[in-house]
Amino acid sequence: MVRAGGVLRDAGLAETDRFEQERLPWMAAYGLPAGWTGRARSAGEPVGARVVPVDQLNRLARTAATVCDAPFAVVNVITADEQHQIAAHGLEPGICSREDSMCAQVFRSGTTTVVPDASADARFRDNPFVTGILGDVRFYVSVPLVAEVALGSLCVFSTDPAALEPKDQAVLESLAEHVADVLQLQFRGRQLDAALAEAALSNERLKTFAGEISHDLRTPLTTVLGHLEIAEDQTADERVAGNLRKASSAGKRMLATLEELLEYSTTDQRLEARQLDLQALMDQVTADIRGLVAQSGARITSSGGSVHGDEAQLRALAQNLLVNAIRYCPADRAPRIRIEPVTEPGVSGIVVHDNGVGIPAADRARVLAPLGRLNRAGEPQGSGLGLAICARVAEAHGGSITIGDSPDGGAAITAAWPDRS
Repeated sequence: MVRAGGVLRDAGLAETDRFEQERLPWMAAYGLPAGWTGRARSAGEPVGARVVPVDQLNRLARTAATVCDAPFAVVNVITADEQHQIAAHGLEPGICSREDSMCAQVFRSGTTTVVPDASADARFRDNPFVTGILGDVRFYVSVPLVAEVALGSLCVFSTDPAALEPKDQAVLESLAEHVADVLQLQFRGRQLDAALAEAALSNERLKTFAGEISHDLRTPLTTVLGHLEIAEDQTADERVAGNLRKASSAGKRMLATLEELLEYSTTDQRLEARQLDLQALMDQVTADIRGLVAQSGARITSSGGSVHGDEAQLRALAQNLLVNAIRYCPADRAPRIRIEPVTEPGVSGIVVHDNGVGIPAADRARVLAPLGRLNRAGEPQGSGLGLAICARVAEAHGGSITIGDSPDGGAAITAAWPDRS
């Protein structure tokens, strides 16, 4: 005897309590039995909540019955006080109390129970499923369904006594493993759904935060830049004016980084994709950066063609790639940039070739990560977000960015994704 909660209790009962304390949290995590019988979604349950593929389990139950040459088979889930048949062959699934359940008596053993005639077995002869109150079971086989813990059983039975060959028992136990795999797959799916929902919520919070912090920072930063310009105009001291210009330049870089950070954080997967003329898209982007193009003497050419995607996001992608190609071109040459559509069947996207400094193979993964700057001598200081934004746009379309060497001597950057046009 052991004492629990001030009351003397049988040691076997205490062991049962420990078994259930370990098992029931897993049952809840699996969503068993609620949500696993093909019923309508209950109040408060996530819209994307998964329900068990009942047809698949019904087929496994039918196969189990066939193997044993028996008319009935069920997949049982055993809770703290009930037995739920979540799939069945030969009868309609039902629910009974755990006290009346035959499988509840043996599923904890972890081994297969084979009973040729339940009316002659001391464990079951007084059970209502044997005596005729709830059924007239004679031949009975129960195989525990074990994942992280015992969830229930695969049960086959008949109203006539019968025997089970060892080879058939082995097949039945293999089927039970398949049933447990189905339940476990659904459990992993539920975990994935929860993770995706949390990620979506986190992204929404990030966008909200980014918008708020961007507004809160841009306003005072813009004010500071305005005062610096006024002070620079009003001072006659060239040394003071030089310091003000440096401060203004740093502030402008900070403002540009802030804008890029906001753009990165708000790039998501809600796309309005359509077929876009690549030349028209590049004309728009080139017009947006006409000042930089004129100052650098860059020559930008496009081979035409089309690309399928979200226009706003592809403009951001193309603009970042063009700006990078111009900024990272050595001062002793004018930037030469070619834009081509991806021509691989079933794939859409663009390829940008430049004649700049290129990106070493060892650094290509790093520059696609947020804030992944190389900081090479003689190169302009960047925020490290331009290519990360491009990568995020490609990912939002279901694709990715790859970096290679261009025949023009610089980098060849390809943004590609499945063509869903």
